[in-house]
Amino acid sequence: MENSANAARPTAAPIVLGLRPALRWIPLASVVALGAWYLAVAAIFDGPNGGVAGPVMAVSGVALLVVAVTFVGYLLRPLRIDVDIDALTVRLPTWLAGRVDWDEVSTVTAVAVRTGRHVRRFLVVDLRSPALPHVSRPRSMYRRLAPVLGRAKGAHGLCFEEQLFDFDAAQVLTVMGRFAPAEVVVEDRTAEPADTHWQF
Repeated sequence: MENSANAARPTAAPIVLGLRPALRWIPLASVVALGAWYLAVAAIFDGPNGGVAGPVMAVSGVALLVVAVTFVGYLLRPLRIDVDIDALTVRLPTWLAGRVDWDEVSTVTAVAVRTGRHVRRFLVVDLRSPALPHVSRPRSMYRRLAPVLGRAKGAHGLCFEEQLFDFDAAQVLTVMGRFAPAEVVVEDRTAEPADTHWQF
C-alpha cells in the first residue's frame, strides 16, 4: 500500500502527547522518593541489620530507579506520534522510536469506555503484528482494553489514553485520517461508550 505526497496531503504531522497538567507532580514525586531511598539505604547498610536489609534495599532501589526514569522521561521528552504518508512512528520517552508502516495498521479508532459514572476516551490503533516493547504503556494498555472492545484474544495494537496524556482522541483521529490509506478504517466511536466494570 503506497501513498504519494502532494499539496493536499502534507508530508508529516508530529503529535505530542504530554502528561496532563494534573499528573505532572508524579515525575517530581518519583525523584523525591529516589532521593529518600538513597539516604535510607546508606543508613541501613551502616545499621545492625545492614548485612541482610542493605542488599534488599539496594535491589528495590533498581526498580525505583526504573520508575523514576520512566516518569521523568514522560515529563522531559513527551510521548510523540509522527504521522506521515508511509507510517506511524511512536517515540517513547525512554525507548527507541517504533515505526509502524500503514501496511501493518488495520483500524484507527477513537473510542469511549464507561466505568460506573466515568467515561474515558482512548485512541486505539489495531495492528496486524506487534509493535513497541511488550511493557510499553501504549501496548500494555491495548492488552487491557482489547477485551472490552471485543478484539480477539491475542490481537495486537496500541492504545493512547486521554486521561493520562494531554490530547483529544477525536482530533488526533482527524489528523491520522488525512494520511491513512483507503484500506485503513478510521472511525470515531466516542459517541457510543462501551460499558465495563474494569478500572483503568
